[in-house]
Amino acid sequence: MEHQGMTARIHPDNGRTCGCSGITELTAVSLVWAFSFGIIRSSLSGLDPSLVACLRMLLACLVMLPFLRAGRLSVRAVLLLMITGAVQFGLMYLVYIESFKSLEAWEVAMLTVTTPLFVAAFEWLSSRRGGISILAASTAAVAGGALLLWNRPASPGFVDGLILVQLSNVFFAAGQVAFRRIDSAFRIPRTIEVMALMYLGGFIATLPGAIPAAGSIHALSILQVASIVYLGVIASGICFMLWNQGATKVEPGVLAAFNNAKIPLSVLASILCFGERPSLWKLAVGSLLILAGVLAGRAVRSPEAPHDLRITEKNGSSCG
Repeated sequence: MEHQGMTARIHPDNGRTCGCSGITELTAVSLVWAFSFGIIRSSLSGLDPSLVACLRMLLACLVMLPFLRAGRLSVRAVLLLMITGAVQFGLMYLVYIESFKSLEAWEVAMLTVTTPLFVAAFEWLSSRRGGISILAASTAAVAGGALLLWNRPASPGFVDGLILVQLSNVFFAAGQVAFRRIDSAFRIPRTIEVMALMYLGGFIATLPGAIPAAGSIHALSILQVASIVYLGVIASGICFMLWNQGATKVEPGVLAAFNNAKIPLSVLASILCFGERPSLWKLAVGSLLILAGVLAGRAVRSPEAPHDLRITEKNGSSCG
């Protein structure tokens, strides 16, 4: 789930007079995130997932460090943000990167689109509303995911990959819902001011698994190093800031369109640039089923729910 950033707050009075500039920024970010899937699959899937995730989190944390304003927060808020980041980014990227060993990039991209279902499910656990809608949404999305993998050559890794992607969606969704609660409780002024804490939590969560693999760092090729820098510095770092900036310059509908465009762009990039060859009819029908599930899942949101849009290439609804 190139699932990467936290949330973009949409304020009606933030003066969207620079729509063209915002669209340019959102387009650039969408393209960067779209290529993240193929880059992981082609360059990094053979490496230890803990090492890749740890290095990515470290680089992203360093990019966000200059914007950190932790002094405004209580110790409890800092710890909660780090724990949330450990789950949403650390654990998520561990299983997410592992899934590329079993699935092609376009399949991972398609399957991450179910993230909003898990967000809706976690919200339902607290509100107890929309249970039937969530069940229908989940059924449609799972059917779409099953169709994507139907009739593929037998391999014990296919089911593992499917489970890993959905597990990464669960971690991502849990972190998103937790952040909303923290944001509401501690009144965080700007998300960008605490992202370093989130990424630091992710770094700590991936560090134990990365230490045994640290000896292989010297064996990384130039392409692999460049790929990790691309993911950590550009996709999870710079693109988060560009997305937040662009989000304040466009209407919510435009932002939502870009938020959803990552998946088809990722599939196109995997096909055109990374040589993957999906079955077009399964891709089309599976996409419709997954889309139906996602729309049903979003329909269960209460009118009072905050209009936050997840910012990450791995969100099936937005860092890669």
